[in-house]
Amino acid sequence: MNILHNKQLRYTAIAILFGKLGTQSFGGWSTTALLMEKELVVKRQVLTAAQMHHAIAYAQTLPGATQVALTANAGYQMRGWRGAVVATGSYVFPAVTLVVLFAALYFRYANGAAVAHYTGGLTAALSGIILANAVRLGRRHVTRPLLWLACAGAAAAVLWLEVRSIVLIAVFGSAGLLAAVVLHRKKARRG
Repeated sequence: MNILHNKQLRYTAIAILFGKLGTQSFGGWSTTALLMEKELVVKRQVLTAAQMHHAIAYAQTLPGATQVALTANAGYQMRGWRGAVVATGSYVFPAVTLVVLFAALYFRYANGAAVAHYTGGLTAALSGIILANAVRLGRRHVTRPLLWLACAGAAAAVLWLEVRSIVLIAVFGSAGLLAAVVLHRKKARRG
């Protein structure tokens, strides 16, 4: 669980914090990761930067919504299974409420196709937010030139070769694991 000493949030504080994060996380998982890092690592110091980095890495390897996996992971690290349930439920509640409300309004009043023409600007703005957040995350967590090369290679593979994300995750994850094993064995031989 949490490796920080005696710095635990109460369940009500977790619920309020993750409910707030759920209302601010427009732009996908990268926005969520940045907001969580600011709140949990920098401001409240209930998780370490390493814990946050690992939570992001693990959440990206799981199927489904990355931000939900990230939220569950952070909640679990803070307070175990109950913390994961409280954090996840509180995080998704605002989004589910908004989706249901907008869906009801959209289908009641908008007629679908008439409104779709005007959503291009919204899509462009959200794409810009996602791109900006991806760059911010990269600056914080991609710390070596070889990792930046891997980042560029993965982006090129997705954009121009249309390689599926799961393939890239498997390949780069396996390569990272192999590199860690080799480095560990080298250190063991020296020491």
